[in-house]
Amino acid sequence: MWRVAKFVWCKQLRTLRYRSLPAATPEYHDDFSAALVDEKERRQLTAWLHSRIVNLSRQQREIMILYYIDQVPQKDIAQRLSLSEGAVRWHLFDTRRRLREEHQSMEHTTDYVYRPGRMCVAVCGTPPPQPDTCRIDQSLLMQNILMVCYKQPRTVQEIAAALGVAAAFVENDLQWLVAQEFITGEKGRYATSFIIEDGEYSNAVSQVFFDNKEDVSLPIIRWLLEQEQAIRAIGFTGCDRPMDKLLWLLLYHFTYYLPLPIEKPTPPLRPDGGHYTPRGYVQSSQQENHLREHWAYNGSMENNGFCWFGLYNFGQSDIESLMDSYTPEWNALRLLLEKLARHGFDLACVKEEEQYHLARLVEKGFVLVRDGKAKPNFVIFTPEQYDRLQREIFYPLAQALQPALVRLANDFHSLSRRSLPAHLKHLSTLNAVLSLMDVGFMTEFIAFKEGFLYKPVDHRDGEFLTMCYLMP
Repeated sequence: MWRVAKFVWCKQLRTLRYRSLPAATPEYHDDFSAALVDEKERRQLTAWLHSRIVNLSRQQREIMILYYIDQVPQKDIAQRLSLSEGAVRWHLFDTRRRLREEHQSMEHTTDYVYRPGRMCVAVCGTPPPQPDTCRIDQSLLMQNILMVCYKQPRTVQEIAAALGVAAAFVENDLQWLVAQEFITGEKGRYATSFIIEDGEYSNAVSQVFFDNKEDVSLPIIRWLLEQEQAIRAIGFTGCDRPMDKLLWLLLYHFTYYLPLPIEKPTPPLRPDGGHYTPRGYVQSSQQENHLREHWAYNGSMENNGFCWFGLYNFGQSDIESLMDSYTPEWNALRLLLEKLARHGFDLACVKEEEQYHLARLVEKGFVLVRDGKAKPNFVIFTPEQYDRLQREIFYPLAQALQPALVRLANDFHSLSRRSLPAHLKHLSTLNAVLSLMDVGFMTEFIAFKEGFLYKPVDHRDGEFLTMCYLMP
């Protein structure tokens, strides 16, 4: 603001047409480069102030322009805008204060204006075929609005200032986010209504799991390895896999159905018709999640008996499209796989018009055709076999783990209460549950780090390790 005052004073001097200036001293002349720097800074500051004035409310903008640019006295401004002189003075003081604070914060951060963040929004529950989260994933501006409003509620002007865009470009997307209940608005301030997980929080969650691995993850791994013969005796398709490969699937299924000591809140009905809770994940953060070593991870997926868990170097693969089945081709591939499973993978059940889809299944590695039969490249359970796995192998282990899971849940409750912004404290139980649900991923990760799991060479080598079909 001192530079603004200097600029206004110099402008007033020019209007008075002062002509005689003292000769520059040698010291001042020698500082010619510094003068250029000061002039450049002044021009940059002036340009910045012009851009900020555009984002002020209409009344504040009029007062600033009248007083600083047109040099209208406060008394005349008050008469022109039908305000008291005290109101004019307050607006000038408040606007200068906010501009000064914003400029100081801009000197220390470039998180949004120069380096926009990226995040994806996942759903926990049952989404509709086209959830509203898809629109957020396609809009970088919406993603950054949500991140800016996460820590604390902000006004439209504050959001625009943090993003380095005019308020008019924010308002439309902001209104949509409020209407779809991704943001709440109260008294002109807007706050993100769901939890966004960044690298710092992910590291904290991972550390809790590492601190409790002797009580939770390692007992799970050791128990399943000890039960190898009993597991193979169930006789499901794929039970002859090497144990370091079969363990990928067993860990996933045990932890996916593991009873948790915290009851998961019922997902709300969303404006798009789905019953789910959104959750954001920051994709580019200055604090990387070093404990998880950048593993790909998209959570568990199911579709009509097919189950898959994507992580490590096969976290994103074509199998994800099979689970979603949003395109006609992938839906046809899934239906043919179901048909083959029901017929014992006898190729005689494949019709002529289905030969192309069979070739695509072979090409993508789902099945291997040999001697008139199609051998699946994934595990298949009958209902009886899966019931035995749950009853004989998983249930005793789940019962023994309950005390350790209670302690783990308490740790996540404490972490959530410390980490969540004030306006999201009511979601601390949900946050603790979602963190606790990471037990599958983190147990897989710990098993990998401890050398118990097969290490896939690439995504094609690993993408079928966690895929299975539960026959109806």
